[in-house]
Amino acid sequence: MGSRTWWNVWYAGIFALLPFAACAADGGAKPVVHVGVVERPDLAPFVLALYGGHFAEQGLDVQPVVGTSGQDFVSALATSQMQVASGVPNAGLYNALNRGINIRLVADYAHVGPKPEDSTVSIIMRADLIDSGAVKTPADLKGRVIAAGPSPGQYPQILLSKVLERGNLKISDVSVRYLPFPEALAALGSKTIDGSFMMEPLTTQGRRKNIARVLMPAGAVDPGAELSIVLYSPEFATNTDVATRYMVGFLEGVRDYQDAFFLKKHRDATIAILTQHTILKDPKAWMEAIPQNTDPNGHINVADLRRQAIFYKAQGTLSGEVPDLAKFVDPRFAEAAVKKIGVRK
Repeated sequence: MGSRTWWNVWYAGIFALLPFAACAADGGAKPVVHVGVVERPDLAPFVLALYGGHFAEQGLDVQPVVGTSGQDFVSALATSQMQVASGVPNAGLYNALNRGINIRLVADYAHVGPKPEDSTVSIIMRADLIDSGAVKTPADLKGRVIAAGPSPGQYPQILLSKVLERGNLKISDVSVRYLPFPEALAALGSKTIDGSFMMEPLTTQGRRKNIARVLMPAGAVDPGAELSIVLYSPEFATNTDVATRYMVGFLEGVRDYQDAFFLKKHRDATIAILTQHTILKDPKAWMEAIPQNTDPNGHINVADLRRQAIFYKAQGTLSGEVPDLAKFVDPRFAEAAVKKIGVRK
């Protein structure tokens, strides 16, 4: 996420040396909270919480830990070597829950909006394929090379499957590659792939650079889908005071994002923070992109989490049964935070 100078980039061996960081090192120090993040633009609410000073206002020393995907954080959360992560409801998480790892799913991080034109995430195609008419509908994807996220067993495969169904196709009818989102956009530009699952504002960046066009936005086929969730380690969730303060800071960042991109308040200042501290350095892309949806009160769409688990079970990446998600979704912290900062409509 931007320059690595502000990231604490850890490795598994270093994790083993960390104490339970939510406890202060001494009586006068701020509680340290290590937060697993992936270098993606949808981290915007977290970045605003961190650089907008909301975590500091809660008396917390929040330190990001960078990974390549949400699956990187499961083991560190399970052993409380990491306290919080931006997670995705993927097969790896569900398999961990089935092993009895009591990771807590505590708040919405991003979800598909209700409008058909919502391109928070989309299936995009090379601009030349769309502009030439070679690809007009999902049926034209047959035989094409499509990037479906950084690894199997994640939401990009769900959206790709739903789009392919519109053309009476299956996943087996395309050649699937797994690439991080910035690399997938670069691969579209070099024409080494034909299409990709993509998120805003990278989708807008691809359009502005004449690299890619949206074939099908997620809002048209899968409104309300959970894309990312806030995860707490089992031990961190027992520290109710610190865990609630973290949630207050996070939701304040979510609301700053909404103020800037939905209500157009303090937008220039917000974009300045995001261009400095995320991988996307183009202010115009932030300004023109469809804003991501994060519930300002932290509500999680539990029914959709189950729906995704059923997909992974059918796909074969979920090795056990569909977990009883009611045992792991924990709204206490969001509810307590909202009591402090008020309900946001």
